[in-house]
Amino acid sequence: MFRLKTANFNAQQEEHFDLAPHDTSTEENSVAPLLLEDDRSMPGPSGNIFSNVNEFTPRNIDEIESHVLSAEKAQTHDFSNTESFGEIIGRRIVDLSYIFAQIKNVNHDIGLGCSFIDMDFVSEDRRGCYSECWFICKMCNIKSKICTVKESPKTNWSINKAIVNSTIAIGIGYTQVYELLSGLEIPSISSNTYTRIETLLGAEISNTAWSEMEKAGQEEKRLAIESGCVGSDGIPMITVVADGQWSKRSYRTKYDALSGVASIIGYNTKKVLFVGIRNRYCVICERSNNKKIETPNHFCFLNWKQGATSIEADAIAEGFKRSIEIHGVKYSKLIGDGDSSVTKRLNEILPYGPICRVQKVECRNHLLRNYSQKLMALSKRTDYPIKIRKKISANILRLRTDITCAIRFRKLENKPLYHKVAGLRLDIANAPNHRIFEIHKNCSAYFCKRSGVPQNIILEGKSIRQEIDTIVSRLSNNAESLIMDVDNNACEQFNSVINKFLGGKRINFTQKSSYSTRVQAAVISYNSGEYLRSVKKYVTHKSPGKVGKQFLRRTLAKRYTCQKKRKSSSNEPKLKSKRPKRNNNADEDYGHADPLDNLKDVNDEQFINEMNEFVRKLGKVDRVHIEKETRDQASSELWKRERLSRLTGSNFGRVCKMRQNTSCKNTVHSILYSNFTSSAVQFGKDMEQIAINKFEEMSGFQVKPCGLHIDEEYPYLAASPDGVIDNDRLIEVKAPYAARSTINYIEAVETGKLKYCTVENEKLKLKENNIYYYQIQGQLHITKRKLCFFIVYSPQWISVEEISYDDNFWTSNMEDKLQSFYWNCLLPEIVDPAFKYRLLISDIRDPKTSTVKTPKAKKKLF
Repeated sequence: MFRLKTANFNAQQEEHFDLAPHDTSTEENSVAPLLLEDDRSMPGPSGNIFSNVNEFTPRNIDEIESHVLSAEKAQTHDFSNTESFGEIIGRRIVDLSYIFAQIKNVNHDIGLGCSFIDMDFVSEDRRGCYSECWFICKMCNIKSKICTVKESPKTNWSINKAIVNSTIAIGIGYTQVYELLSGLEIPSISSNTYTRIETLLGAEISNTAWSEMEKAGQEEKRLAIESGCVGSDGIPMITVVADGQWSKRSYRTKYDALSGVASIIGYNTKKVLFVGIRNRYCVICERSNNKKIETPNHFCFLNWKQGATSIEADAIAEGFKRSIEIHGVKYSKLIGDGDSSVTKRLNEILPYGPICRVQKVECRNHLLRNYSQKLMALSKRTDYPIKIRKKISANILRLRTDITCAIRFRKLENKPLYHKVAGLRLDIANAPNHRIFEIHKNCSAYFCKRSGVPQNIILEGKSIRQEIDTIVSRLSNNAESLIMDVDNNACEQFNSVINKFLGGKRINFTQKSSYSTRVQAAVISYNSGEYLRSVKKYVTHKSPGKVGKQFLRRTLAKRYTCQKKRKSSSNEPKLKSKRPKRNNNADEDYGHADPLDNLKDVNDEQFINEMNEFVRKLGKVDRVHIEKETRDQASSELWKRERLSRLTGSNFGRVCKMRQNTSCKNTVHSILYSNFTSSAVQFGKDMEQIAINKFEEMSGFQVKPCGLHIDEEYPYLAASPDGVIDNDRLIEVKAPYAARSTINYIEAVETGKLKYCTVENEKLKLKENNIYYYQIQGQLHITKRKLCFFIVYSPQWISVEEISYDDNFWTSNMEDKLQSFYWNCLLPEIVDPAFKYRLLISDIRDPKTSTVKTPKAKKKLF
């Protein structure tokens, strides 16, 4: 084989058409400026970077054209020396069809019969998982670039971006993808590149998530309008499910997560309408503080400085406040898991004003699980007989099933709602009789047709009966929620999707923006069911390729099969584990100390007219209907709602005993926003029915339940006695927690455990200056009854005192003070709440003059 040479050949200037590894010709050096312009971040081993594709630079053309020829024997090219041109280490992710197309399109126009087989690899320009490989022809010196994939890093959906998006989709981070690619011998992208791409992708994921939530809101709004659930102001009203979750597992011991999220899901569509994300930590800010240096400019996503336990209530409250702004709807009913902090916050901020209050509906699953857990705990107490404890533990699941059967039956009855609730309460109370004590005389016909009273079980279970009744009463108090037969499974399912994107909470994604991005990705996945398609469609306006579509089809098919199996299965679904209740005490320093702007003045004529109109509407209500519908009292949503617009008997004593210079701010806050619970309060609720039963046995009277009684003259005053006997008599029950272990009431008074009573003539007597006396006089006046049986009950003793109505006491000590307090203090906060803006008690209006000595306040307003 011979090769052409020039006639003027010499040893210093000999140049062949093939390019030697040590060649430093001017053609190679001429491309150096192009390297700076293209900014190749990771050049190949040879360091030779070429930017012009198919560039031909012939050498000594004049000598060739002069036909001066010389001959020498050419050596056969040894391909084993290819590594000297530059070595490719490891594997690469490539688009085969695109690789073949590029090779096919490499053009050698010089006419020497050379092709890609005559080209040698020179260098690799790698940017993450994207590579540009440069080749040069040994014959014609043409330079060509072969890319591993079609989309370069400058496009909106490069291979690097696809990898980052996939790590988000499967719940892993940079360390995991680095290890995965290393195991495959594929060079990985750098951590800085990963973070930069994740940040840019996070903004696109956020926009996609909000787009999905807006679609869900429009669908919920349409369904509400079609079903006629529209308020008096024309705004649709919907039912939502809400819950929160945190970035780490607490295991019921440590509640210090650095991030958390609360979600609001439409009950009809089962799609996410709002997510509130709270982050308590920023790694850049924290490191700067530790090093005591100035914090560099960065996008800081830290937006929460309070405790982790308060995240849920604040985020849900934000969603309620923005529901009209975002979706044009009101969240009228909230299905939750019994977290009282959320209800407390909603009652504080009043997102839709004092008239339209959010109704809280307890989740059926959480109520029943608490019921079962308390019974299980009771069955393990060794101070009770083993036989009855075994009876309880063996029937816990059946007791739960009895309640679910009763719910299904009662809610299908063709009766008014309060009849259904009353029937369900009886079924709940009778469940232990049926299963544990085998007493069937009160069993409903639809459930049981047996009879008989085994005395031995009754005698053995007598000591534990009170504990069982207490557990049952707590469940029956929520009968109004149980009859609705709803749960918050939608939120539990969404939380599991979030956990999937967070790697099962085993990876710390809270240092930068990754946690927020992954929560928003979970929203896309939950609402659309196709995360990969939704994100790529939003970013590129194109659907995934054939491989991606095949995966989506298989996923949908598998999901459909699982749903079909669940529907056909008769097994009861397993309950998810309950999150522990969280304490949510508001920070007293939250907000600003400056006075609120644009707060309505109580002396403003327009505001006075609004208050007058509000009271006028209170006077137009059907008092008889409200009393009848609210006989469940604390278990009735109507009872709670109507009380919040009025001053009720339980607060009469506090108001009437206020000193002249006492501010009304704390009292107003306590009446409208407090959700106080304690062991003493719960003990009083648990003992109330027991005390009434004991009183009925002693007196022979039959006590009937009663609801909220509204005063005929002053419709803003109301009272709810514990029961009524006839048109002249009522009862009021107190069960002092401090005196629960005393032998008799004399010991209780002498030891100071019963401070509101005295002993006169060996009988217990209520002090007339005590707030309970004011409460009883108010109840007698509003209900127009003459006598109250004041019952003080302890497990060891009971006392009954007859207290008559004292019209002079009402007129001189109560009437004017109650009117003045309502008009000057309570009513302005009801009509135009000031507390909701910053949750500061100091924002509540306080009249400039004493509320006690302004009995003509009503005339002043009118």
